[in-house]
Amino acid sequence: MISARPAPRRPGAQPAARSPFVLLIVLLLAGGLFGLLLLNSAVVKDSFKLDDLQKQTKQLTDEEQALQQDVDEYSAPDELDKRARELGMVPGGNPAFLSPDGRVKGSPDVATAEPLPEPSETPTPSVSTQVSPSAPVSPSVSAIPSASLSGSPVTSPSVTPLGTTP
Repeated sequence: MISARPAPRRPGAQPAARSPFVLLIVLLLAGGLFGLLLLNSAVVKDSFKLDDLQKQTKQLTDEEQALQQDVDEYSAPDELDKRARELGMVPGGNPAFLSPDGRVKGSPDVATAEPLPEPSETPTPSVSTQVSPSAPVSPSVSAIPSASLSGSPVTSPSVTPLGTTP
């Protein structure tokens, strides 16, 4: 049977102290936990920043769409015609073109001094309700255009409540 004997000691050698090793392990664990805490707080900070940027992106996208809608409204042919007439502009005639060698192609026409008549607006029907204290309510339909071409006022027909005579 073989017995385990401790290794012979050298003269003047002392046993290794365990406290520096334990201290090193504790410092490594504490440093790792502190590093994870810093990393976690940086991730949370970045997630708040990302949320703010997403909100700002949504707000700017909405603003861009509203501005694009305004541009589309202002660049509609009817709107351009209306604004040009307000500025006193008249439709131009046939244009002439210059070729690269300097020759004129086509015969230009002068713009007419009298502007063309404005396009007529289509009336939009509106539905309103009239309330009578003694009769049930029935809707009244009126089709009043916003601008009358003849200059005379347009009257709207009215519907009397059900069960009553006018």
